[in-house]
Amino acid sequence: MNIKLSKQQQQIAAAAVFGTGAFVYCYVQFFWLPISKKTAKIQSEIAGLERDIQTAQRQAARLPDLERQLVSLNERKIEAEKRLPKTKAVSDILVTLDSLGVKHGVMLLSFAPGPVKQQQYFIEYRFPVSARGTFHGIGKFLAALALEQRLYNVFNVNYPEPSGVAGEMMVTFELVSYQYKEG
Repeated sequence: MNIKLSKQQQQIAAAAVFGTGAFVYCYVQFFWLPISKKTAKIQSEIAGLERDIQTAQRQAARLPDLERQLVSLNERKIEAEKRLPKTKAVSDILVTLDSLGVKHGVMLLSFAPGPVKQQQYFIEYRFPVSARGTFHGIGKFLAALALEQRLYNVFNVNYPEPSGVAGEMMVTFELVSYQYKEG
């Protein structure tokens, strides 16, 4: 089948092919590509926002657990501050010693400030103490002191022989109290 077209028909066919090609080019260049780029950009932003939402939802789901942990940590901090206070509070130490002494029949004879030793996280305060009481009373006194809420240590305990019928003796020791060092 050999179709012969006139010159005018050939020009119209060529113009139609060229016009169609130009239309397709313009459609792709000025409509399809910009819209597909915007669509891809928006889809990328949506995916990022969805990841952010999922992260926020996971964190929100952990919030009650984190709040419980915060309450627990605050309670532990309060307990730790009772055991290792931020202030020296010599009067509190003296009141504790006196009340334990009265409870166990031990009389404090002397209590004096001693050397202070700086440590990395706390400060050690040493107090030379002398007390009078029975052997068992002094033992119970020192045991009760060890069970106090605040941290205390006792060093260099000197027990002489009990004297007299009552079995009283004078004991000297070095009491160490601790203070939390801030900073």
